[in-house]
Amino acid sequence: MAATRIIPPLIFIQMFMAISVSPQKNKISIDSTLTPSKNSKWVSPNGQFAFGFYPISPSVYALGVWFHNIPPKTLAWTAMKDESIISIEEDSTLQFSDTGLNLYDAQRNFLWSAAPSEKVVAAAMMDNGCFVLLNASSQPIWRSFDYPTDTLLPGQTLIWKSIMYSTASTSNYSTSRFQLSMQGDGNLVLYPVVRVGTSQGAYWSSGTFKSGDNPTSLNFDPSGVLYLVNSTNITVATLTKGETGAGQFLRRVTLDGNGILGQYVWNLNSTDQTTTTWSSVWLPVKDYCKDVKGQCGINGICRLTTDNKPDCLCPPQFSFIDNKDHFKGCVPKSFPGQSCAASSPMSQVDPNTDWTGGGVYSVLKDLSESGCVQACKEDCMCIVVTYEDTFCTKKQLPLLDGRQGTDITNKAYVKVSYAFQAESPAPPHIPQQQRKEREQKENGNGKGKGKTLAVFGISLLAGSSILLAATFLVISFNRYGYKASVFGEQHKVVEGLSAYSYKEIDAATGHFREELGRGAFGKVYKGTLPDGKAIAVKTLDKAVQQAEDEHPLEREFRTEMSVIGTCHHKNLVQLYGFCDEGSHRLLVYEYMSNGSLDKALFVDTGFLDWSMRFQIAVGTARGMRYLHEECRTQILHCDIKPQNILLDHIYSPKLSDFGLAKLFKAEQTRTFTGARGTKGYIAPEWYKNLPITVKVDVYSFGEMLLEIICCRISLDLDAPQNEIVLSDWVYECLKNGGLAKLVEQQQAEGITIESRQLERMVLVGLWCIQDDPSLRPSMKMVVQMLEGTVDIAVPPSPTSFGS
Repeated sequence: MAATRIIPPLIFIQMFMAISVSPQKNKISIDSTLTPSKNSKWVSPNGQFAFGFYPISPSVYALGVWFHNIPPKTLAWTAMKDESIISIEEDSTLQFSDTGLNLYDAQRNFLWSAAPSEKVVAAAMMDNGCFVLLNASSQPIWRSFDYPTDTLLPGQTLIWKSIMYSTASTSNYSTSRFQLSMQGDGNLVLYPVVRVGTSQGAYWSSGTFKSGDNPTSLNFDPSGVLYLVNSTNITVATLTKGETGAGQFLRRVTLDGNGILGQYVWNLNSTDQTTTTWSSVWLPVKDYCKDVKGQCGINGICRLTTDNKPDCLCPPQFSFIDNKDHFKGCVPKSFPGQSCAASSPMSQVDPNTDWTGGGVYSVLKDLSESGCVQACKEDCMCIVVTYEDTFCTKKQLPLLDGRQGTDITNKAYVKVSYAFQAESPAPPHIPQQQRKEREQKENGNGKGKGKTLAVFGISLLAGSSILLAATFLVISFNRYGYKASVFGEQHKVVEGLSAYSYKEIDAATGHFREELGRGAFGKVYKGTLPDGKAIAVKTLDKAVQQAEDEHPLEREFRTEMSVIGTCHHKNLVQLYGFCDEGSHRLLVYEYMSNGSLDKALFVDTGFLDWSMRFQIAVGTARGMRYLHEECRTQILHCDIKPQNILLDHIYSPKLSDFGLAKLFKAEQTRTFTGARGTKGYIAPEWYKNLPITVKVDVYSFGEMLLEIICCRISLDLDAPQNEIVLSDWVYECLKNGGLAKLVEQQQAEGITIESRQLERMVLVGLWCIQDDPSLRPSMKMVVQMLEGTVDIAVPPSPTSFGS
């Protein structure tokens, strides 16, 4: 039974000092500023800590708190973790006002803020390393200790359900690959970020699972003791004793960039003037390769260098995902192709190599080494086979926790043909203008767009009496111009888009009388232009208006409109124009007579014809390929789902809402996207603090593709128990050779299913929803696989990282 922790009076005093600020000399007054070049820091009274601009390299800084009075001025906290803004330039300014702290770059662009709800009257850099903002009662209303990065300081707590992340390196303080999580179940756990919450991912824990009945937190007291305590002040585990010998010590607990957690001390009374490093007094894990999981990413192999640092290798015919960062893992040199022939070549990996986490799906006994290798050759799912003492272990992608070590005695072979199948020839390069003209011709939307526009230009010089006569200018695709609208008024044009007035839109929609539906960004209304053309008008809801109040969006809104205006593809809904008038943000699209795909799949009576569904899948993939790889500015949709696939009069699919995600700030987009869609469409990256790339769209497409196949939603609580989660059911059917079961109801109603297309679509869908983004194909490859121009291997389970 855990005992109640007795806290010495001295510690009570130190803990009280951590939250109470009274000395006037410690306070920083309102309207103070910091800049990297002068007045760059505020130092604590004891001189041990500083808050301000920490130099990373010449002319590049981080905003943070660091140990100031020792040779290695070690960062203990950073204000920003986003890699895109972590490096602050020399002309930036930190302003302190009664609303808090605000950081701006040289162009006065907002970068970061600490803005408590109460009025701020002062700030202070405390002797324990905590920077605080204070109210009129000198009580902290914002503390850096409440937002830990990679380091804990004495007096700081990692509270229940909070996380501490490693940073990338000593020159890049953005959130990196590992995290220390104070879980809701009472366990303190180390994970690779990409495998958070999985039994296979954790590589160290406090072993306090379900300990106590109250929320648990990690505490670090000034004497160096690390302990876990619940809300009733019962200690459930003591991790360190805090004994470091005689002397005055600085202490920190840090999760380093390669996943090692440790407590480190600096002896301020040391007479050894050559000592310029921190000493470790507690390391729960020590070996970067053996103890830390996921060190070299998926498929990678970790080995220790002569100075016991981790180094990464790739298996034969695999290459690094990122040549500048080998820790991200390895991928086949081309996308996997089917390979299960008896003649499939195998290559032996360097001795003493294995992947110890995941990937195993079959273990055979009493085989010879050659028999084991042959068994892998003839198995479509087998990528790697290991052999030891007549035991033959077959593994599939992704390969996890690869390492080399003298304690590994098995032999490993990798299927080379699987990893080295060549892609089909790439289509010939088409110059951008030629491609644009071809797409306009195919879309039927180019007619007239390439013709010259009559433009009235009236040029006024301030204070001048000269008025130039209005003239017609002939321009092609002018970025900004004027043309007569269908309403008989003059319209400003942005990249070929008309800027309508709110009065015009109100008239076209009959005062917004007919609502077509409600999307992620607002309501959609049907309207008619005076020339009889049907339109759909989308209103951007209050989320955009609120974002504008906080961060003015008028310029950004028009910028995004100009980007969307350059996108022309037969599988994208055409944007005719927009309204940007006062508080009104409206988009005017072509009207799609057959509504959205979700209605056709899940609501209408009867099933869509199979060939029609196949063409919808291929057309949608082509539209996404265009957004990701072919339009002038790469666009992430961030909300691919059947509701955003619209169908025209012949059921050709067109993507809607593309380009709108950027109208929300990054943090709003992440929250909004995570909340707005059905859970099944959202890629794991959104939850795991991983970089958001085009692969989040690929994941969503994969989930939607499985829905197109089966004509049912991805999560159906009314389905039989083993069919509730669609992706799990589809994979089980594939593994057991029962794909026909997925469409048996459709066949019973007379729908003819093309079996080869069915298999291709299933394989593509399962590759697209792999947990690891690097395993998902590009949309270009998705199109090729659906069209049957490349082979498709049997994918691993979509959730290969375990549960």
